[in-house]
Amino acid sequence: MSCSEGRRRLLRNGLALGLAVVLAGCGFQPLYGRHDTDTATSAYLAQVRVAPIANRTGQMLYNKLRDRLNPGGKPAEPRYVLEITVEEQGEDLLLEPNNTTSRTLLSLIAHYQLRDIESGATTLKGQSRASISYDILSSQYATIVSEQDVRDRATKELSDDISTRLALFFSKGQTASESPAPAP
Repeated sequence: MSCSEGRRRLLRNGLALGLAVVLAGCGFQPLYGRHDTDTATSAYLAQVRVAPIANRTGQMLYNKLRDRLNPGGKPAEPRYVLEITVEEQGEDLLLEPNNTTSRTLLSLIAHYQLRDIESGATTLKGQSRASISYDILSSQYATIVSEQDVRDRATKELSDDISTRLALFFSKGQTASESPAPAP
């Protein structure tokens, strides 16, 4: 190894160490990493009961949210209830010359609110949206399977988004007595 290669390696290692120190000093914490508030956030999420959601798409979202929020099963004494309504919209994206649809966009919009069970106060309100398109195929069976797959992926996106928003809400230390900061 030449002297200049050794200097470059030393400089690179020094820069990496400096960057790590700067990131640690600014309060950077990975969202999905382990840190002190992770246990508290998980404990709050485990106290959320997901209320049943109407229709088949709602049932799919309900199951995915329960898996994310309550991996140990339904909470025995929940502190919060998560109420959700789901709107489903379909939009034709591509039309063939004979005016038949060849591609459709499925949009799911979930309106949710987190309520404190004891006080009845709404602590968090929001909306999540997932839009995925799929092809209308010549085989009716293939089109149905494609639509079911898109609906499954869209409900997973909604579940991920809602559970992440709840985790952020709880990680900031907000509880039923505090209200979320207004959106800018």
